[in-house]
Amino acid sequence: MASLIKVTLKRSLSKCTEKQRGTLQGLGLRNRQQTKILKDTVPIRGMVLKVQHMLDVERFDGDDSLRDSARLRKQRAANAS
Repeated sequence: MASLIKVTLKRSLSKCTEKQRGTLQGLGLRNRQQTKILKDTVPIRGMVLKVQHMLDVERFDGDDSLRDSARLRKQRAANAS
């Protein structure tokens, strides 16, 4: 299982720069209090460091399947049967 982090946007995007908005969009965060579960990789860590003042970051010890889309879960279930 890959290492995961849980990232939550804790501040509004109203007074942030365009670069910060782009970084948050790259992380998949658009709304305040929105949470994403991401793989703990070097590029993701770099993005988090750029906007760390706007985020809550914590280690996530859950199942990696929580990151999968419904389409991928359905496809995996069809392949298993």
